[in-house]
Amino acid sequence: MMAFVEDEELDVDEEDLSLLYFFPLLRRDEQERATFMDNLTASMKLWESNKNEDISAQKLLSAHLPTVLRLSATSPYRDVREKMSFILKELENAGENVPRKTYEGPSSFIPLDQSICYESQSLAMGSSLAAVQNLYEEAFLYDCRLSHTMQVLSYHPEYLSTLMRTLEFLMNGNGPLPLHIRNYIAILAASRHKCFYLVSIQEAEFLRNGGDQQWLSGLNFLPQKMLNLLTLNKMLAHQPWFVSPCHVKDILRSSESWSVSELAHAIVIMAHFHALAGFALGCGLNPEIDSSLGHAFPHSTRGESPNANSFINGNPALGLGTTPTDSEYTDSEPISPQDRPLISPPLRSVSNSMIEHYIETACQNGSEPPKKLADTIMEKLKTVRTDNSSSEEEPTEQDIQFAESVSVVSSQGLKNKVSIPTPVNLVKYLEDANFEHQDFTLSSAVTLRAREYSWEDHGYTFLTELYPEIGPILDEKFKTAKELTYRMVGNKKNIDTYPFREAIWYYLHSIKGIRHDDYHYRKVNQILDIGFKTYIRMVACFPEKVTNYDFQNAMSGLEYSEKVHVNMLVLEARLQAELIYALKAVMRYMKDSSSKAA
Repeated sequence: MMAFVEDEELDVDEEDLSLLYFFPLLRRDEQERATFMDNLTASMKLWESNKNEDISAQKLLSAHLPTVLRLSATSPYRDVREKMSFILKELENAGENVPRKTYEGPSSFIPLDQSICYESQSLAMGSSLAAVQNLYEEAFLYDCRLSHTMQVLSYHPEYLSTLMRTLEFLMNGNGPLPLHIRNYIAILAASRHKCFYLVSIQEAEFLRNGGDQQWLSGLNFLPQKMLNLLTLNKMLAHQPWFVSPCHVKDILRSSESWSVSELAHAIVIMAHFHALAGFALGCGLNPEIDSSLGHAFPHSTRGESPNANSFINGNPALGLGTTPTDSEYTDSEPISPQDRPLISPPLRSVSNSMIEHYIETACQNGSEPPKKLADTIMEKLKTVRTDNSSSEEEPTEQDIQFAESVSVVSSQGLKNKVSIPTPVNLVKYLEDANFEHQDFTLSSAVTLRAREYSWEDHGYTFLTELYPEIGPILDEKFKTAKELTYRMVGNKKNIDTYPFREAIWYYLHSIKGIRHDDYHYRKVNQILDIGFKTYIRMVACFPEKVTNYDFQNAMSGLEYSEKVHVNMLVLEARLQAELIYALKAVMRYMKDSSSKAA
């Protein structure tokens, strides 16, 4: 809620400091908001006039300005946006160095004029966007923030509503874990995929909820109880099929043990933020405006402001890093410096798998250019609808098709991509930073059949016993994501997209080692082409390696709302897979413990 202040603690009057939280703006009554904003205007003018004589006034001014800037751009209330813009203008006229946004809009992968946000003027509130406006107000009244995650997902209000409800309950609702512990677990989870965007938000929430600032210095400052989660967090993020009762035992039976309900709560947070990090990176979310990378002071002495080329892999959700040299870009994709922030060309070592697919497609079609994904989907959906083969298949045939679904696109090409450096401010949160996704293979791990353990038949009930209320909330979100449809593909209307959505879901489960015997895996290869499989596997397993080029080209022909929809499906399918493995391990541990006790 407050600005992401990274400097030393402010030694100022508590009444003035409370303005950082902007609590009075959490009101629907316009007059109440106006009273607070008038007082804020007077206070900030006073601080500006006294800043040279009073160091605390300068600190207060600096601490408030990023939040004022954010509210001037993203508050769902017009009176707040206009008043905050007025404050900035007044201070600038008085000679204050006011901050500027580093980026326009919530995502660097989605053009501003295609975004549903106040910066693009797309929310000049027609009746068709009333539902979005209501959700924006609800989100804002919750924590005085309209995050970039919420803005990108506003293409899909029905799903956004369920996500907001889930996050509110998970991070602030009833549950065994203190609020600051929830935030820190989220930090650990998002760090596994080097997601600066989520980590920066959770760091601020951690402090707001009373967390020990020393913990933000890294793992060396954590109590043993928190350190006990690191191995499970690592395994869940990258190789969930290897999570076992032994991992659970190490947490529940250590000298500083967790209760089973605490562990269940922690598991849901870890799995959710692993998947959410994939979504943030897959959509190229810009840093929040009041984060350290979301704004810059034009006349600052701290060096150049961050820009598109400053961010690791061209993805602002990763944070700052080195800029690739021109020699690292493919010769076939010349690009001018001014174009680079819009669409990042493929790095030779980054997009080899994508380029191989384009070459393969071109060879198949002679001299014809590769087809847009939207057209490919249409053709393949027709093939599935006209496939009159028997619904019953021999078990051996199903085995073959599942094996093909798992192995047809290897992650080797993705692993061989240019190494993505960990942002320097996230290294401190990582144990075994080089540990990453390894492909599930039928020779190295045992397939988990859904009939043995599934979300619907086992995980849902078991989780609800351990952590009441969260089960139904998650279940509704899963169903909403799977069933959401607008019956469109690109500019084609009245299309049954269920087979496409279903193929994405089951393909994601297959690469996580989960097999559904009632699904015919031949559909995966019929509907999803190699380039698209490569992309969604990247979002699910190596989201830190997703570039703008991947986002634009792997889903060419789809509307931006449809691209977000794809990443949303990947988020939910991955989340469910991680929960299945973790809850299965907890259940087995509890059964084994009960048997030994008996």
